[in-house]
Amino acid sequence: MNLKTIIEKIAGLVDPDENMISITNIATLNDGDDFLELKSSITLSVVNIQEDKTLKNQSVYQKNTISNTVDKYAHPTKYLNISILFASYNKDHSQYLVGLEKLQSIIDFFQQNNSFYYHLNTNEVITYYTYDGKSDTEKKDYSKITFLLVSLSMDQLNQMWSYLGSKYMPSVLYEMRVLPVQKNTKVNEKAIEEIGINLWENNKNDPTGFLESVVHPNP
Repeated sequence: MNLKTIIEKIAGLVDPDENMISITNIATLNDGDDFLELKSSITLSVVNIQEDKTLKNQSVYQKNTISNTVDKYAHPTKYLNISILFASYNKDHSQYLVGLEKLQSIIDFFQQNNSFYYHLNTNEVITYYTYDGKSDTEKKDYSKITFLLVSLSMDQLNQMWSYLGSKYMPSVLYEMRVLPVQKNTKVNEKAIEEIGINLWENNKNDPTGFLESVVHPNP
């Protein structure tokens, strides 16, 4: 999972002309920043990263869709939920309504596109409509990402802007979930080539009850 690429690709889907969204840390902005003077900007900021605890206990075994085998990793895959804040601000107060209009366009986009699909090998990010046109074999190489609108109470809103160290800006918060994190640290283990089965009548510690021993080759 490449978080940088995913953020950039999703911003590109929302703003294909690249004239609306600026990816920046909103906590570091101040009125002296030049780009705030150039356009009615929508800032995209990652404001929180959490592990999805509902998916915490994962197996270290994963199916390899390319070789149709099972891979064993050194550690289980972790899944992340990323909080993304879109905020509108411009030093030119006459652009306030223009900023709200652009913020509305972002809300409209995610209302129509709340599911995205991330290609595990190429870092491609596509909408559901593009994904739906893929074959079943192609779909196996994609991981689903969902955007959920987060509604904050006035107290929660106050706390968020306080820890961001900024004054309130018209904004909308989304939770991007779920992003798999798994480095390709595979464990090399000898493949199982045969399975031996020993059968006893009752007690396996009693030699007189031994029935038979069978060895099956691994299919």
